[in-house]
Amino acid sequence: MPEFNFYDPIMDPKELEQQMLEVMYAGNGMGLAANQVGIRTRVFVMGHRDYKEDGQAFFNPQIITHSDILLDLEEGCLSFPGIYAKIKRPEWIEAMWQNSSGDWHRDRIDGYACKCFLHEFDHLQGIVYKDRISTLKWSLADKKRKAYEYSAQ
Repeated sequence: MPEFNFYDPIMDPKELEQQMLEVMYAGNGMGLAANQVGIRTRVFVMGHRDYKEDGQAFFNPQIITHSDILLDLEEGCLSFPGIYAKIKRPEWIEAMWQNSSGDWHRDRIDGYACKCFLHEFDHLQGIVYKDRISTLKWSLADKKRKAYEYSAQ
């Protein structure tokens, strides 16, 4: 995925951030990568619908280091609605990224925010969370989704 070029942007970065956040919230998501909506650049957004003022974009993200301790937390994906599976990911990461103004930030990200960051970072690498679990685990998660949809009818 090509880097977002702040000197020759494909679109205004603040507008891109706002539009992606709107799509993410409309889909009831907590994260959304640009390539999920057909935009080929290294940016994703994260946020929670109950705290929209905290939603933000991460342009040209990089992972500097990570914990050796893995957490096995459930996650879902707007690309696979209704399917949830536990994925092992580091407990924390140290990352760098640019905000929509082009300013660089570096911080440690923990817990579920870490999981979300890594999930969206994977999208930018061409990896979906289905790639991170066994076929059996995926099949069981999909059966659970189908059973839920059937019972909701």
